[in-house]
Amino acid sequence: MAVWGIWLLIFLFGVIYSFFSLSVHLRFDTFAFDLGIYDQIIWLASQSYPLFSSLLDYHAWGDHFTPSLFLLAPLYWLWDDVVILLLFQAFFTAFGAVPIFLLAKKKLRDDLIAFAITFAYLAFFGLQNAIAFDFHPIVLATTFLAWLFWFYEEKKWFLFWLVLVMFVGLQENFTLTAVALGIYFFLKNRNWKVGLMTSLFGIGWFLGAVLVVIPYFRGEPFLYLPSHWEELGWLGVLGSLIYPWSKIQVIFFSFLAFGFLPLLAPVTWILLFEEFFQRFVGSPSPNRWGLGFQYNAILAPILAVGAIGVVREYFQKRKKLVFFLLLGGVFLVQVLTNPSLNQFGHKEFYDFSGKQELEEVLALIPKEVSVGATNNLVPHLSHRRQIILLTNCLEDKTLWKEDMKRCFALNPDYLVADFNPKGSSNNFYPDYSPELIKKYFEYLLKTGEYQLLKQQGTVSLLKKN
Repeated sequence: MAVWGIWLLIFLFGVIYSFFSLSVHLRFDTFAFDLGIYDQIIWLASQSYPLFSSLLDYHAWGDHFTPSLFLLAPLYWLWDDVVILLLFQAFFTAFGAVPIFLLAKKKLRDDLIAFAITFAYLAFFGLQNAIAFDFHPIVLATTFLAWLFWFYEEKKWFLFWLVLVMFVGLQENFTLTAVALGIYFFLKNRNWKVGLMTSLFGIGWFLGAVLVVIPYFRGEPFLYLPSHWEELGWLGVLGSLIYPWSKIQVIFFSFLAFGFLPLLAPVTWILLFEEFFQRFVGSPSPNRWGLGFQYNAILAPILAVGAIGVVREYFQKRKKLVFFLLLGGVFLVQVLTNPSLNQFGHKEFYDFSGKQELEEVLALIPKEVSVGATNNLVPHLSHRRQIILLTNCLEDKTLWKEDMKRCFALNPDYLVADFNPKGSSNNFYPDYSPELIKKYFEYLLKTGEYQLLKQQGTVSLLKKN
C-alpha cells in the first residue's frame, strides 16, 4: 500500500508542477533568462547545429559547462516545442522523491514517517520556486543528488559513478557539491576510498571546466569566479555568510521546512555549508541570496537525508512528534514564505487575457528568420538559430549590463515587443523600461530601417525593409 501511495504522491506533484509551469509559460511569463537560453541550446543539439547561442553571443559552453543537458535533445525529436522541456523538468523533479522514500523506508522501517519526509521534500519551497521560474539545470540536479545518496547506500557503484558524472555535467558549480559530498561520505561512514575519489573527481572537473573548457569557448576567463572578495576583506567574506538578513531567512526557513530535524545532523552541515558559501559568499548578486528563484532547490535532498538520519538516531520512539514537526514545518513555511504554489489561490494566476493576441502576432514570424524579442517572448521563438534579446540599441553597442549584452551585431529580420503594462517588468530586462524599447522602435521606423508589420493591442511587430 505504501508503494502505491508514494507513486500517487509523486504523480500528483508531477501534475501540479507541470500545470504550474505550463500556466506560467502560456501566460507569457517565462523569459529569455533562462528558459529561452537553455531551450535554444538544447534545440540546436537536437538539430545537430553548432552550439552557438545567439542569446549569449558565444558558444553555449562559454557561459556554463553543461554537457549533460544534451541528453535532453531527443525530447525535441518527440515534440518540437519548449513545452516538453517544462513537462520533463516537472516530472523529473518529482521523480527525485523516489530515492528519498526508499532511503527513509530502509533506515526508519516506518512507512508513515518515510511518507512524511517525502512529502516535505516534494513541498520544499526551493523546489516550488525553482519550478515557477523557467528551466534550470539546478532543478534536475536535485533528482540526481537524491539518487546519488541512494546508490551510495545500496553500494551500486556503477550507477553511482554514472549519475555523479551526469550530476557535475549539468553545471560546473556542482563539482563543488561533489567535493563536499566526498567529505560527507568520509566523515559519516569513514569510507575514505569513495570519499576521496568523489572529492578528487569534483576538484578535477571543476579546474578543467573553469580554467580550460569555458575560457576556450568564451575566449576570456570564466565569468562567475568571485572578484568581489578583495573589496570585502576576510572579515567581510565571513560576515557575508549571514548578512544581509535575507541570508538568515533562507537558512532558517530551510531547516523549518523539515521541522528543524536536520539541525541535529552535523555531518550534513558540510553539504549545506558548501551550498550556502557558494551562493552567499561566492556571488555578489542579491538574486542568489533570497527565498525565490531556483537556487534553493538543491537543498531539498540534503535536508531530507539529514532528517532521515536524525529520526533514526534520536526519534525512533517519538514518531508522532516527528510527524508533527515535519507537517508543521511544511505548513508554516508555506504560510510564511509564500512560495509559488500559493499562486493557485490568486485569480491573477488564471489570467490569460493577452495570450491570444500575442500568439496571433508571433504566428506571423516565419520559422527560419532572425528575430529580436522582448524577454517574455523569447522562449516562444527560441527554436531558431538567430534570436536575440531586444534591448535599447541606441547606445554604445559594446556595452554590457549585468550578464547580458546591451546590443548585438545581429540586425534581425523581425523585431517584436510586448508592451502590456500588466506584464512583468522582467519583460524589458536588462533596462526594465518599456519606454526605452518604444523609443528604439520609433527611431527604427523614422529611419526607414524597419516597417510596422503588425500592431495588435499592446504587441508591436516590425519587419526589416
